[in-house]
Parts: sequence; structure tokens; C-alpha cells
Amino acid sequence: MVEFKMWISWLGFLIAIAVVLVGARYHLTLSLLASAIILGLFTLTPHELLGQFYATSTSADTLILILALGIIPVIGGILQVSGKLDDIIGNLRVGRRMFLGTTPALLGLLPIPGGALFSAPLVDKAGVGVDENLKTGINVWFRHVLYFVYPISYALIVPAGLANLSIYRIILFQIPIFIMLVALGYFFLLRKVDGELEYDSELDLRKLILPLLVLIAAPVLHFVLYYTYEFSMENISLLMAVTLSLVLAIAIIGDSKVDTIKSAIIEMKPWNFMLLIFFLYLFIGVFLSSGVGELIEGLAMPRIVLIIGMGFLLGLATGRIIVPATIIIPIYMETYGLATLPILVFSLMYLSVFMGYVLSPVHPCISISLKYFKGKTHDFIKIMAPMVVISLSVAACLFLLFV
Repeated sequence: MVEFKMWISWLGFLIAIAVVLVGARYHLTLSLLASAIILGLFTLTPHELLGQFYATSTSADTLILILALGIIPVIGGILQVSGKLDDIIGNLRVGRRMFLGTTPALLGLLPIPGGALFSAPLVDKAGVGVDENLKTGINVWFRHVLYFVYPISYALIVPAGLANLSIYRIILFQIPIFIMLVALGYFFLLRKVDGELEYDSELDLRKLILPLLVLIAAPVLHFVLYYTYEFSMENISLLMAVTLSLVLAIAIIGDSKVDTIKSAIIEMKPWNFMLLIFFLYLFIGVFLSSGVGELIEGLAMPRIVLIIGMGFLLGLATGRIIVPATIIIPIYMETYGLATLPILVFSLMYLSVFMGYVLSPVHPCISISLKYFKGKTHDFIKIMAPMVVISLSVAACLFLLFV
């Protein structure tokens, strides 16, 4: 009977993971909900599964996080609809290489659906004469490298919460990784670009500074609150920080505020982000209650395979960062009986997942960029491969030496 239950649990887990991996290509939110229900039906009683829904729905800190992460895309939408993002880009006074690296990074600060499509025309304009696959690589690589050090990126906030780690401790630890990735991007991508930019208009500092203040207000206030006040719920400081940025975004858009806000909400669909986080935490709750962690522990899988190998493969298969982190972090912590994931293990996992993420054919930013620049997938992979191989090699060496 015990062995039969074990096989049923394995079957439920494998089906649930398959649903996430396949479903992430089409509708990540629904795939997470479906996988949580499937895993629960195979491993829990109906009462226990409903209990997980209730626990997730009534966790105040989780609900605050969901609300905060729902506000962030609205900020991006307001800046986008009102033209304030264009004001930033139009008033940057930097060299051609710096512009090509900075523009995707700035537009990547906020989770705008299809955001790569907004930076692509700017990269294309500044990259006249540059190979189309190289422009695709620049647009993808530099749009995402800030994830390692940007404190209000949901791609970093959620994994940090799962690992029970301070996001600023992670950022401090990952600064060398970020520098390495920027250096790799410069050497393999930007170094091949020559020439200078010509600007069509005069510099307007007001148009540059005001929207930049909106972008930096949230991380600055979050940092101050995080280390100054001890809130009963950790995510209150994040909610206060993004609310400040939202207020500033509304303040600088001038007339027709209501129409702009409505358009931003309709375009950004923040409820999709909120439901995604809710179902993600539901899946984690079901997994931790399922007993599958103990079964995986019995496999005695080498840690480097789980963190580096599976991290890369899941990033490649899903074209996401959060989904692989949602699978790997609980498994690792359950397997080794950890309350907190070691920060080096976290960073090496994050780096490995990221490398699969920036190569994945199901990553929307890659498919959008390839289509826009009329690039070819195999040529794009050739351009990205040296950076990915070097990064994974560094991750594997660090893991073998220090973990």
C-alpha cells in the first residue's frame, strides 16, 4: 500500500511538472493552477487541497505581495501610454554602444507585456548597419541582465521569498555576476558596433529626469524602509514603495489622467500578474504538503545536477525564471532540510536558469525580437552561445569549489 501511494505521488508530480512545462508556452497562470490541482488530487485529500486554497487566500503577507506586484505593471503602462518612456529614451545623451545597452535595460525595469517590441525599434534605429541577429542578442541580453540587481523585479522578488533570503543581501552578492554579464554582453555584442549617434532634438532635462524619478523612487524607498522600519509583514515596505512610484507616475502625466490610467490598466492587465503570483504560491503550498520532497530526497540526485543542470534546462524549456525557481528551490530546501537557501546556491541557480531563459525559443522576448529584426534562430543561438557557455562554466566551477 505504501509503495502504491509512492508511485501515485510520483505520477502526480510528473504530470503536474509536465503541465507547467508545456502550459508555460501558452498560459502560465492557468498552467500553474492546473498543476497545483493535479498534484493535490494525487497526493492530498480534497479537504487538504481546499485547505491550501484557503491558506493561500488568507495569507496577509502573500496578498500584500500580490497587490504590490500588480501595481508595478500599471506604473509601466502609465509611463508607456503617456509617452514618458519615450521622453527618457529621446533625451539620453550617450554613445551608440551605451544607447544600445541602456535602452533595453531601462524598458526592462517594468514588466510590460511584449516589452521587447518597444525597445526593438530603438535598437534598430540606433543599430543601423548592425547584423540583425546581433541586434536581437543585444535586445534580449541587456533587457534582462538587470534582473540580478533590481530590487522590485518580480523575477527576483518571488524566488528570494521562496528561498527566505533578503533581497538586498542577494543583490549585494550578485553584483559581481551582474558585472560579469554586462562585460560578456559588451565583449560579444556591443564591441562589434561602431559609430556615434545623432539626435534629432535638443536635450530636455525635465523630460528625462521626471520619469526617471518614477523608476528609481520605488527601489530607493523600499531600500530605506527595509532597513529602517521593522514591519509586522515583510511586503508592506514593497507595497508602500511601488505606491509612491504610482503616485509620481500619475502626477507627471499632466491632463487626461483618468483616461491614461484606464488605458494603462486595460493594456497591462495587472490582474494577470496578480493571479500568476497567487497560483504560484498555491502550487508551492501544495508541493510542500504533498510529501514529494521526501521522495525526491530518496533519489540522492547530485546537487550540481539539480541546481546547474536542471536550472538551465527548466529555464530553456519554460522560457521563464519564476517557474524553474518555483520547482527547484522547494525541492532543494526540502531535500536538504533547509529553512533558508544558501545564498551562493541561490545565485548559481538563478544564473543557470537565466542562461536557459535567454536562449529559450518559447521566451516571448526572443521570438518577438527575432521576428522584428528578421533574424534566424540558429544564428541568434550562435551569437548567444559563448556567453551562455562561459556563464554556466563559471557557475559549475563555483559550485564545485564552494558548495
